[in-house]
Amino acid sequence: MKRTLIAGTVAALISLPALAAQVPAGTQLLPAAQQTFVRNIGTEPASIDPQMVEESAGSDIVNDLFEGLYTLDENGKLKLAGALGYELDPTGTVYTFKLRPDAKWSNGEPVTAADYVYGWQRAADPKNASNYAWFIELTGVTHASEVVQGKAKPDALGIKALDSHTLQITLKNPVPFFLKTLSHYTTFPAPKATIEKYGSDWVKPGNIVSNGAFVLKEWTPNERLISERNPHYWDNAHTVINKVVYLEIVSETAAFNRYRASELHYTTYPLEQYKQIKSQSPEELVSAPLLSTYYYVFNTQRKPFDNPKVRKALSLAIDRDTITEKILGQGQLSAFSLTPPSVDGFELKQPASELMSKEERIKAAKALLAEAGYGPNKPLDVDILYNTNEGHKKIALAIASMWKHNLGVKAELNNMEWKTMVSALNEGDFGVSRYAWNGDYNDASTFLDIMTSSSSANSGKWVNKQYDALLAKAHDSQDAAERNHLYQQAEALIDAEAPIAPVYFYVKSRLLKPFVKGYPYHNPQELVYSKDLYLTAQ
Repeated sequence: MKRTLIAGTVAALISLPALAAQVPAGTQLLPAAQQTFVRNIGTEPASIDPQMVEESAGSDIVNDLFEGLYTLDENGKLKLAGALGYELDPTGTVYTFKLRPDAKWSNGEPVTAADYVYGWQRAADPKNASNYAWFIELTGVTHASEVVQGKAKPDALGIKALDSHTLQITLKNPVPFFLKTLSHYTTFPAPKATIEKYGSDWVKPGNIVSNGAFVLKEWTPNERLISERNPHYWDNAHTVINKVVYLEIVSETAAFNRYRASELHYTTYPLEQYKQIKSQSPEELVSAPLLSTYYYVFNTQRKPFDNPKVRKALSLAIDRDTITEKILGQGQLSAFSLTPPSVDGFELKQPASELMSKEERIKAAKALLAEAGYGPNKPLDVDILYNTNEGHKKIALAIASMWKHNLGVKAELNNMEWKTMVSALNEGDFGVSRYAWNGDYNDASTFLDIMTSSSSANSGKWVNKQYDALLAKAHDSQDAAERNHLYQQAEALIDAEAPIAPVYFYVKSRLLKPFVKGYPYHNPQELVYSKDLYLTAQ
């Protein structure tokens, strides 16, 4: 079988459209000096290193500063970026990418295939302790598991530079969602010389070298980061925004007030303001489904949460409809599964818990807790961990009240700043914690894989060999119907053993100034690339 070049939209990308194709004719832009986009990222990022970042605040910045083989378009579909196209061998396991020859780092040096190899190797190398090392395994690249587990050296990874602008990636087996993983920051190239020179300080202003549309210029911890246009970016001529300010405003009330004072263009807002905003300023409200699930995770390595009956009882006793309708009320959907129903190619089968009535759930929860040895004479005490946020606090208070009323469980609330909470989760220093997962790409595997025993995103350290086997089989399957069935079985195991308690599926709920154009309203992953935005005159 002849190898074929999979070009996609290569021709369109080589022959780049004129600026007028991005900005409609007749649009009156603000002057270049005023093309500054100000967004709230909500908290201090734990990292902005592409191979180390693991949370949304950091990823918002990383996706402006860096770029991989692909990005996503306004509809969340793959768009060639660092790559011009690829060849696929007859086995469906060897991808040979042709890289963009005009791609450069912010210091003017070319982005080469070796930079991608280095990025993948440092993500997988256990010496670097990346909490996203599992993502390299997820791609299916050969020898990933051995490298991540320290059984093989990083250079054993199935990725190599054939020449400066030809990158070859070899998979163990064909992976149906492989290309979708390549827009994720863990797979981005990394500047080896800069990292070796500065170590962990390489991402600081003045040291950092990046290959995206912007480069970091300022970083005031717990206040703001500022990036400016990267003149060496291959598509700099078609970027309109000149500066991006990332504010770290934890309080949604404070962010809302600054938005109303026109000090901020894009932000979350207090839940109680939703109805008023929808009534008075609907044109400023962004609301759409997201590939994101809000849940509570149980530390299965700590008593009493090592007992699935306790976990299941607590999950069943949560009245999700009250949370989505009374506390949130923005269109969120009650969740009884980890995978959102809007994921591409996934037919979500209602878990057993969802098919029960509210009364049946509470009755079953009481019985399970009693079987686990808890009741009026031996009440269960739990600690709910959540990161600083008004909405998270309201939900924690509501769930604590539900557990008290329905099961007699005493719950204490424990609030931490985001970075501190992430450390506690990674170290297993918690009992029950609020968490959420945003899909890294549009496939059910991006959710279900985080519950495998080898995933560092499995904060509760749940281990189920049957579950691991289901996901491994799904990875190797080329049959969409079979994968869907395997994913449904995996969801049934999560429902039965309750390592997590799904609460709701997110909707994108943000405020955006009407003069900010180019926003990707139909991207379910909520990836907002500042290079695609522009500010118009009011």
